[in-house]
Amino acid sequence: MPDVLISLNEASWRLEKSGISGRAFAELLVKSLPLLLGVFPGSELRERLDLSRVTSFRAQPENLVVAGNVTCTGVKLNWRELRAAFEARGHRVSWAWQLNITPEMLEQSRQPTRRLLDDPRPPVRSMGAFSAIPQPERRASQEWFAGAAYTGLVPASGQPPLGRRGPRSAKRENTAAAMRQALADNTLTINSLRTMPEKTLAHRYGVSRDTARKARHNVLESFVDISASTNDK
Repeated sequence: MPDVLISLNEASWRLEKSGISGRAFAELLVKSLPLLLGVFPGSELRERLDLSRVTSFRAQPENLVVAGNVTCTGVKLNWRELRAAFEARGHRVSWAWQLNITPEMLEQSRQPTRRLLDDPRPPVRSMGAFSAIPQPERRASQEWFAGAAYTGLVPASGQPPLGRRGPRSAKRENTAAAMRQALADNTLTINSLRTMPEKTLAHRYGVSRDTARKARHNVLESFVDISASTNDK
């Protein structure tokens, strides 16, 4: 049987039809070898998601998962691997391909296939019609997704969480860009930026004090790098 990648939405629908809860799905993903494929923020590459060191996991509709503090999009699963993993743990997946058959597919399958006028063979029904009709996106109920979560005080693997940094805040980047623009326009000097109180800085750019502090640090850090490279010439 060939490997088939399906969306998280489709997988949730098949599992719910098999009587497998969202909770069981979340626990399986966290406690097994990587089964999910997703796109990390800022990356165009689809990668296997290692969930062995996360302390929280949540599956969401629209093919999203939140693992720790990182949201991954475009999530897909290898249906054969997922089914085998459940059955190895005593959860029978009863979904079968016949559940894909819709009334429209049955109607089309009843239509005789085209043949030449002088073909003596009797007309036959088209079995290829089942795969010819695109299937609408399906997904499990809201109740299923509400249960598709895992939270633990420590990772299921018992190993410490990975030290991977999450994506840099968009607010911080926008604030830093605004600061650099003010420096370029001479409406702000390096010295005034360096000495401005965090409360004043946060109010000026409409962000939290933490965001303002980190944005200022990024700007000053880049300014030091530029100055150093200029002096080296």
